[in-house]
Amino acid sequence: MNYKLLFLFLILVSFLSCDEEVKEGKRKKKVGAVQSAPYELLVVCDKGWYNSGSGKTFKDFANTLMTGMPQDEPIFKVICIDHSAFTKTFSTFGCIIFVNIGKEHTKEEVLISDNQYARPQVCVTINSPDNQGVNNLIAKHGQRILDIMTDNEMSRATSILAKDYSPVVDNNARKMFGCTWHMPSEINLIKQGDRFFWASSPDNTLNACMYDYPITSPETFTKRYFCHKRDSFMYYNIKGEEWGQHMETDTSTVTVRDRNIKGNYFFEVHGLWDMKGDAMGGPFISYAQIDSVNNRVIVTEGFVYLPNKEKKKFMHRLEAGLRTLKILKKTK
Repeated sequence: MNYKLLFLFLILVSFLSCDEEVKEGKRKKKVGAVQSAPYELLVVCDKGWYNSGSGKTFKDFANTLMTGMPQDEPIFKVICIDHSAFTKTFSTFGCIIFVNIGKEHTKEEVLISDNQYARPQVCVTINSPDNQGVNNLIAKHGQRILDIMTDNEMSRATSILAKDYSPVVDNNARKMFGCTWHMPSEINLIKQGDRFFWASSPDNTLNACMYDYPITSPETFTKRYFCHKRDSFMYYNIKGEEWGQHMETDTSTVTVRDRNIKGNYFFEVHGLWDMKGDAMGGPFISYAQIDSVNNRVIVTEGFVYLPNKEKKKFMHRLEAGLRTLKILKKTK
């Protein structure tokens, strides 16, 4: 079987999966920089509706929880205001959703524009003649809206990482895998293995791993295959303090999906890890990317160890770092 053709087909499918019914537009006028904190979402709607039973479906959507976390943590911090309260001050949020409900809207639609009031910014407008129409749009387009807003916040983080990143991680990625990789600068302790390295911050809160393996199976991009490969690498490379202790994947928590990010195919994996024989554990996120020139899969991963505290801001930073991977050349 020609595996390269198979994976190219997977990429094509992921590209064509974008929902064409969401209309996107761009503003070319000059605007200032976004002023909101990372992952703050402004919802502009009827606050009475938002906090009522009628708005529950949308409110639950706006407060969607992060995937693969040990405790409930919403992706965004949501600030809701009435339409009449939307002023220039509020227009500098990075992510804004306008919800318009009324008979003047003859159809259900989602409109998306970039950098309308600030940069980088995404504005989502939901128009519907009634409440049920809003629910229909969320059911149909909700995941894509979340992805677009998350991608906007990731772009803010990656622009910071372009200037302030860990040279230790980047140097090892270049030497061992022929890639550049920009992860948070505090990740500066390194441990190398066979086709593997693990880097961490001095307090072990932030962690990054990179490893690769050849494309040999049509099941390469499946949950079962990925978890098997991950556990194999972690067993040999991330050990506990006592004999028999090693990192393992809690497969019951793992979710996977195919992603198309800026024209590149990624296999995105979220889940929980734990240390076999110990009480340590936490969330991880992995991106598996095809290197077709070398017929291999390159996996980049970030994981957090921060017991009894919120972890989402650290996971957001790590995921932004995963998106900075660039393959430089054909390896030996």
